[in-house]
Amino acid sequence: MFNDNVLFLATTAQIGGVILNIVVCGLAIWKGEHTERVAAISIVIASILSPLVQNWNDWTSPQWNILIVDAANLAVFLYLLVRQHRIWLLFGCAFQLLAVLSHAGMLIDPAIMARAYISTLYLMFYGLMIALAAGIWEGRSRERRARVASAEGNVHSVTL
Repeated sequence: MFNDNVLFLATTAQIGGVILNIVVCGLAIWKGEHTERVAAISIVIASILSPLVQNWNDWTSPQWNILIVDAANLAVFLYLLVRQHRIWLLFGCAFQLLAVLSHAGMLIDPAIMARAYISTLYLMFYGLMIALAAGIWEGRSRERRARVASAEGNVHSVTL
């Protein structure tokens, strides 16, 4: 599971990513609307699959299997964006696309240092978590506005 003393939860970025994943995805599944729940489940599945399919023997080479997982997660986000026009999904797609392109950068130029490659993937993951958290807030805010409009008898003034 590790090579050259590189452990799965060895850095602050890794530990922070796991904590952020648990908190944000847990909150999305608990309090989010359908779109946020689907996105969170997709992220959780990708987060579980990534270390399982990672090439632990040569972590400095392109991670083909993680590229496939990230591309599948991008496909889920693109599907959600086409179905639900939410601003946070646009940002989520952008961060996930940048993660996929980071893999492409490693494929084009393997001389890219592995730490820079991995760090970029973590930064994109953090951006994805921020987008999902914004989506939870946006959904809760939209729900509050709908309740207020309904209570005032002015249902037509709120766009859902």
